[in-house]
Amino acid sequence: MDTSRTVYAVDAPNPASDVAGETAAALAAASMAFRSSDPGYSDTLLRNAAKAFQFADTYRGAYSDNANVRSGVCPYYCDFDGYQVINSLGIAFFPFRCNGL
Repeated sequence: MDTSRTVYAVDAPNPASDVAGETAAALAAASMAFRSSDPGYSDTLLRNAAKAFQFADTYRGAYSDNANVRSGVCPYYCDFDGYQVINSLGIAFFPFRCNGL
């Protein structure tokens, strides 16, 4: 790959609901995969999935709308459908995994 691998951070002033929602979905799915083989790790994944989703829901905005990162992430990672679509992935996994968290 000949593209630079710049790292960008997301935080309250620079929200990225799309990225955080996808991360929450991935962590929740991984939690399901590890449930039987490593329940402790599975619980850790699920707790972090809940935190990522909370961030996505609290600090709404698309990663690609942030002027500080737009030139570096587009056209590779631009949110054209709206971050609400991506957050649906996170929401989809939680009924299956969140038992009291």
